[in-house]
Amino acid sequence: MAKRKQTKRTRPRAQRLAAMDPAILDVNGAAELLGVSTTTIYALARKGRIPATRVGREWRFARHKLISWVATDSEADQLAVALRGAKLRTKR
Repeated sequence: MAKRKQTKRTRPRAQRLAAMDPAILDVNGAAELLGVSTTTIYALARKGRIPATRVGREWRFARHKLISWVATDSEADQLAVALRGAKLRTKR
């Protein structure tokens, strides 16, 4: 079997994440920043209720957009409105 040349597309996920700009977060980073579960982040991103961009099969979040999204006081508290009915992540 011939060895495949490792291209940007075939690099392991860990290598792709390590090369990412720290201002861009994946789902785990966004969940950590907001203090909620990854399931909640996926749900909010799919519904378009959180500033997110889909890159291929993965979601990406700009750290400054998440912070300003939470800090903005339009519609009362945006995070509380978005999380209404969602489960909050508890520390173990």
